[in-house]
Amino acid sequence: MATQVRPDVEQAQIDAAFHLETEGNGIIAESKRHGMPKELFFVWFAAVLTYTGVVTGQLFTSLGLNVWESMIVVLLCSFSFAVLGIVCGTGPKAGTVTLTISRAAFGVHGNKVPAFFSWMTAVGWESVTMVLTVWAILSLAQYVGLPSTGVGPTVIALIITLILTYTVPILGHATLVTMQRILAFVLGICAVIVVFAVLPSVHWGFAPSIQNMAAHGPFPTFLLALSIGLASTFYGWVNFAADYSRYLPVQTPTRRIVGATFWGGGVASFVMMGLGVVLGTFVNPNAFSSNPVMAIAKAIPAWAAIPFLLAVVIGDICANYLNAYSSGMSFLSMGIRLKRYWAVTIDGIICTAIGVYALFFSTNFVSFFQNFLDLMITVMGPWAAIYLVHHFLVKGRYDAQALVESGPGSAYWYTGGINWRAMASFVIGVAATFFTANSALWVSPLSTAWFGGADLTAFAAPIVTGIVYFVLAPKSNVGANHQVKAKAS
Repeated sequence: MATQVRPDVEQAQIDAAFHLETEGNGIIAESKRHGMPKELFFVWFAAVLTYTGVVTGQLFTSLGLNVWESMIVVLLCSFSFAVLGIVCGTGPKAGTVTLTISRAAFGVHGNKVPAFFSWMTAVGWESVTMVLTVWAILSLAQYVGLPSTGVGPTVIALIITLILTYTVPILGHATLVTMQRILAFVLGICAVIVVFAVLPSVHWGFAPSIQNMAAHGPFPTFLLALSIGLASTFYGWVNFAADYSRYLPVQTPTRRIVGATFWGGGVASFVMMGLGVVLGTFVNPNAFSSNPVMAIAKAIPAWAAIPFLLAVVIGDICANYLNAYSSGMSFLSMGIRLKRYWAVTIDGIICTAIGVYALFFSTNFVSFFQNFLDLMITVMGPWAAIYLVHHFLVKGRYDAQALVESGPGSAYWYTGGINWRAMASFVIGVAATFFTANSALWVSPLSTAWFGGADLTAFAAPIVTGIVYFVLAPKSNVGANHQVKAKAS
């Protein structure tokens, strides 16, 4: 399809490594498209090869699963990155970010609801990961004998975290992709060292008793673990997916995008979650609960401790590159007119305030906030289902110009700027996921009475919401007969 671009718009779109990216959530002109699908391998590999995966994997054994049951959960979570790759494939087709493409399904104004929740989720994880990075730096300092307690070292660690976290997202897409490629190699080397250090100590026959399972029996516990795992893999990244593929040429084959995303994110997820599973067989659970980073550092051979601590710090920073960059994109997708780098800066200020509160004034804030963010699957899960169903209904064709128009002239205006069929499906999906949840903050009576204590949110979201939207959605290809046009944000 031809792309019509005003000369001033085309000239204004700059995306070069270590230069300030000028585009926000506008449409990328075809002449400004660049890159190859393989770069997505490094984007997702570096972002997913993080300590969060270790914590999640260790959680599977603490729920009561044995090693092999836990590894099946890990494998299924890794496969979910193939579905994430499909969402990535929407970026080149529409030429803009995920939560702006979402306007095609929800409408110009209706999309502000999922965009707000996406922004809140991204800022939440950005804040939590920032705090975890500070703690990881302090753990590294403690291990090498540097000051690591008190206000002074914490402030220094926070300043280092802020500089390392926000410089890259403020500069923008090309800088982020370049840094992820470099740091992916560093993380990969550290991960290999840690894996070889851990394997001799693994208790492969580890199997908690059925009485200690978190749900009522092996299968409900398996579903509970899988739901938690999917929340931190597919559902944890789905609202960012197209942000890093939108600069690819329009004709880029989706299968290559899916492949790069699957191998990058899927392999990293399998390694880190799998590492968490095997660590759960011999790391002291009380020490892990108190300080998980130091508990692991002291449980593995001394020669592997420094690579492990470096991997924790670098991995958290790589994950927060994406959190910070995409939180700004969700902010802009709410219809707020602001330069992209100012949106990232504002998010950074908010996250810093949250981080300061968590580090200096709260004793259990991070645990509470992580539990709260786990509940966000009740919102982002139904949104993801509608996004994907709509994508397949319109056969991946979008009116790019209409995605960035905010008036009644947009092809995605629907009724008063809202696609009420999508909104109705969304509300039904949120209700379905809410009443099938079993989390630290909310346990649905249906979960205990009907599902044996299993958390079915990861499954209720696509099944219930997807079916409802498929039935209600118009079957015409909205946007299919329009030319793709580029427009700056």
